[in-house]
Amino acid sequence: MKIFSSRKFLKSLGSFVYCAVLSSYFAGNANSEEIKVKINFRSQSYQKSNIDKIKLNHPIRISQADITNHLISLSYKTSFLGSDRERIFSFLAIKKIAPMLAKAFIKVVPGRFIRVDVEGKGGLTSFDIFAFKKYLNWRFDSIHGETFFKKNDVRDAEIFAWNLIPDNGQKYFKTPSDKRIQKNWVVASFKLPIIKSGQEEKIFTGLGADSSSIKIDPKLEAKLKHLKYLHSKNLINDDEYKVQQKKLFDKHF
Repeated sequence: MKIFSSRKFLKSLGSFVYCAVLSSYFAGNANSEEIKVKINFRSQSYQKSNIDKIKLNHPIRISQADITNHLISLSYKTSFLGSDRERIFSFLAIKKIAPMLAKAFIKVVPGRFIRVDVEGKGGLTSFDIFAFKKYLNWRFDSIHGETFFKKNDVRDAEIFAWNLIPDNGQKYFKTPSDKRIQKNWVVASFKLPIIKSGQEEKIFTGLGADSSSIKIDPKLEAKLKHLKYLHSKNLINDDEYKVQQKKLFDKHF
């Protein structure tokens, strides 16, 4: 009886040690995830951007906390039967991308949108982001190495590899001409419901009440407002507005 109990104890101990090592392994790998982020600005007329007729309200000031909340809310689902909804970005990726996007929105000039490429262990995630009226637009080309369209060998046609899943405050973009739903493109309110539960809470920790790590020089802000006023009164044309705005940004950043 004692031998049996000892064996049972050793078996339980072995299982405990195995689980502890396994947990430590995954925790270590999660923290060592290598993430490369590339951000650039593209013209609205770039190739087939399909946003050349949209009036973008760039640049804008949006806090790092709001960007973080948007990134957390973005999710997708693959076309495989029985697949589950998944978050697009890991928590480490969000912590790296959020401050970069907050800064990019300050620097992007009218007529241009933000292009982001995120290379992680799951593959390349590419998307465009831009502001229109009081909404942020998130349009994805690929998620974790899978492009939106993929070839179906059985039907000899292209099908969706995945689609975004709109959350509260989000909806699919519809093309103005035929009202066709674009399932790789979501339009989201600037202020989304705050997502704070479990691991999400850790991302917000340390961001502070204002949560924006981007500080704008008051002199720059005053000059931008004056420039915008001149443009609104047609005292300077679009080209001159963009040129002067770029000069200000180049001088301060």
